Amino acid sequence: MRDVLRIVRESLVLGLAEMGAVYTWRTWTFGWLVRLLCQATFYALLGRYVGDEETMRYVLVGNIMVLACMESAIVVISLAGERATGTLPLLAVTPSGHLPVYLGRGLQWTVTGLASSLIAWLALPPLLGVPLPWPRAALAIPVIVVILVSSYGYGCALAGIALRLHGVEWLVLNFAYGIVMTFGGVNVPVEFWPAPLEAAVQALPVVHGLEAVRGILDGAPAGHVMGLLGAEALVGACWYAVAALSMDRLVSAGRRDGTLDHAG
Repeated sequence: MRDVLRIVRESLVLGLAEMGAVYTWRTWTFGWLVRLLCQATFYALLGRYVGDEETMRYVLVGNIMVLACMESAIVVISLAGERATGTLPLLAVTPSGHLPVYLGRGLQWTVTGLASSLIAWLALPPLLGVPLPWPRAALAIPVIVVILVSSYGYGCALAGIALRLHGVEWLVLNFAYGIVMTFGGVNVPVEFWPAPLEAAVQALPVVHGLEAVRGILDGAPAGHVMGLLGAEALVGACWYAVAALSMDRLVSAGRRDGTLDHAG
């Protein structure tokens, strides 16, 4: 466990250093963050245009929460980049095992995802005139963390596709995020979709966590909210299991046929 925690810490340090080589605080704030805030604002205003103030709040809350999924899923790009640069085999031969290293490779995106979501949660509702029931709305912050963790596992699982099919990482990322945003209750309730699709989307991250946030805002019983939070955590655990199985098979096959270091 100590080795795993050390790997997590070093992976986070590496990831943040990597981000520091790409972004300054100005470019991150006025480039990336503003872009995310504008996206959430656009959908909220669209909700107001086609509906009413309640619709606007529904859409705004959904689009703020889904930012956590969007950024966490960028781990797909980080892991695909290891293969493109030829460093994937080095991660596979670490003494502590490849899984902690692989799963920790994009942890920096959970940090920026948390920052983006919190800033949006605090800034956009008053800016757009959407009242939230403070201080009760602060209880949504731990839920954001659970959504981040769940979504990161989702991204790690889908990274297995990008590691096997070269050059599709951006397609995988946008599909992963887009399917959650479209069907996961962000802009319309999941009950809007046909029953088979409604049942299928229960396996996606964000769905249960977002419902928990809406329950907090509406004053739902604590037991109901905790049940939804547990469901979100369970979904995340399942995606981590899929990620672990996928990466184990990738490494085993790569060692056997010598394709682990193939850069696409």
